[in-house]
Amino acid sequence: MLCYVYFGRYELSMVFLGLTAVGALALYRSKRSDGASLLLVAHGILAVICAISLIDAPIASVPRSVHLFLLPLAAGAAFTFERRDRYGTLIFPLICLAAFAVFAVGALDSLAPHMSPPLEVRVWGARLNTATSMLLVAGIFAIYRIDSGRRLRMERELGRAVRNGEIEVHYQPQVRDSGIVSGAEALVRWRHPSGKLLSPDVFIDLAEESALIGEIGLEVLRQACETLNHWSSVPRTRALRLAVNISPVQLLDGSLVSSVSSIIREAGIDPTLLEFELTESALATDAAAMIERMEVLESTGVSWALDDFGTGYSSLATLRTLPVRKLKIDRRFLAEATRQESAQQLLGKIIEISHVMGMTALAEGVETPDQRELLIGLGCDHFQGYLFAPPMPRPELHAWLDSQRLPLPVG
Repeated sequence: MLCYVYFGRYELSMVFLGLTAVGALALYRSKRSDGASLLLVAHGILAVICAISLIDAPIASVPRSVHLFLLPLAAGAAFTFERRDRYGTLIFPLICLAAFAVFAVGALDSLAPHMSPPLEVRVWGARLNTATSMLLVAGIFAIYRIDSGRRLRMERELGRAVRNGEIEVHYQPQVRDSGIVSGAEALVRWRHPSGKLLSPDVFIDLAEESALIGEIGLEVLRQACETLNHWSSVPRTRALRLAVNISPVQLLDGSLVSSVSSIIREAGIDPTLLEFELTESALATDAAAMIERMEVLESTGVSWALDDFGTGYSSLATLRTLPVRKLKIDRRFLAEATRQESAQQLLGKIIEISHVMGMTALAEGVETPDQRELLIGLGCDHFQGYLFAPPMPRPELHAWLDSQRLPLPVG
């Protein structure tokens, strides 16, 4: 931009100043890691490249070069977005490649604003743009190669995790408004061969994509049922319930029902104390098939909870057809409700919907007494979060339960 000021091309300086502002906005949003923010950043960069490419029309012996940056943008998007994000991994890269082709054949040259930078700037700019864009492409492919190698190693290690006894289950208590502990949620952890304890955010997506999730999920259920079996042998913990997450990939597996029934039977537990959790976003794939499989599993005696409610795609009509007895409200609603009146009203409506449909509402991510009081005021009476206890291994959970109020056994 300063170069154009030096050569007296102030109109071009203003164009690039505006484009710089777009880039700054994209950079600001890039600090957030959610898919929407990444897409905003990608579109901001695309707008900048296309705008400059339009100005960068061929002149004399200097070819257009800025459009070359569309190649690393397309490759970066294809490798950065999650595979399930079809727009980010396929459609957006195709848009970039289409724009590259348009500029490469000069289809928009007639729209160029006839305010090209000085020839000296164009010559050096073309050389620099070509070298930089090619280095970016090479760098992206090098990063992808390294990432693919790391991913393959992790997949091989994860494939041996169940056999090597590396899958661990931690438990986070669930508490009623009266302070009585109603049960806990079983949360998977992976004790990596390096000794590090990995959270599911690190490996669950890989497990689902590589079909290892079935084996891992059944191991979690097996350990959870062992815990329920232990609880049933002690009068004080006999009424505690246990929630286990079920992946949508697992749910569509034809052998899941027989495997679950076998584990429950071998553990000798009361299936009515077992609750399966399914994320709301899972219903975006094949809701009818999901619901059918949920109903079959419910017939074995287990119950269902809808996890992360409010972040997925289910409508109220779909919600009515689900064999769900509990809605788990995503922690983001609670965090926003403490800052915004409108978010608080929305949270209240979600809790009201659960009551109208005869379901229990459980709020996740409760971390402060103020949040707990807010939820009680809105009608929510089941909580889970660090205010009460963090996820912990079974021995620590049992030690924690010794000092808590527990529900009385039925009968």
